[in-house]
Amino acid sequence: MITCPVCHSENDNYATVCHKCKAFLQNRIPNLDLFETVWGVVESPRATFHNITLAEHKNYSVFLFTLFGISLSFTGFWYFRLGNRFETLLELMMWALGTGVLVGFGLLLVLPITYHMGAKVLGGKTRFRSSLGLLSYSVVPIAASLFFVLPVELLTFGMYLFTANPHPHTIKPVSYIALLSFDVGVSLWSIVLAVLATSVGHQISLIKAILVVAITMTVLAGVFFLTPKMLRL
Repeated sequence: MITCPVCHSENDNYATVCHKCKAFLQNRIPNLDLFETVWGVVESPRATFHNITLAEHKNYSVFLFTLFGISLSFTGFWYFRLGNRFETLLELMMWALGTGVLVGFGLLLVLPITYHMGAKVLGGKTRFRSSLGLLSYSVVPIAASLFFVLPVELLTFGMYLFTANPHPHTIKPVSYIALLSFDVGVSLWSIVLAVLATSVGHQISLIKAILVVAITMTVLAGVFFLTPKMLRL
């Protein structure tokens, strides 16, 4: 709670003016700057998630979800070993990108609703738009890996990254394990950020935040395993 410096009334953590005397409590944040917010998520996530919740417009949420969908698509092509279905790496990449955009928009329709409803049931206080912003900026590490990790993996293994014969581990085992470990670390980082974002933005305990994220991840797992069947890949 924020105590008004003028009338000493208690206000919500995200109130910009006092509900009683209308005095200003904290600065308005009309828009989010992408690079500043992304860096804030890395450097000081708690304060940044506070600003995301406070911001009037949750800029770049759709963009981040699209990148997340593309990253998830490439992960699916790797996990299900779909490389044997394509003649060239370029063809596979085009399919993965197109599928990823569709998945990203699909997730945008499903995950924020699941996440928001789960938080509300457990006492969350913020609006749906804030839930969308919190969730989208939680996946920043995964979205960033699309630019910094995936190119290294493609240059190292090429089409073999997505095949089982031969498996990429048999080609360059040390590189494969190192890159896979980095991918796992990035995913865990995003999960931790999502828990922190939920606790800060919805003003609930860490235990409840973990439960909300676990429910959301269960839905995400369902999307991950059902999408290849729906697209008949």
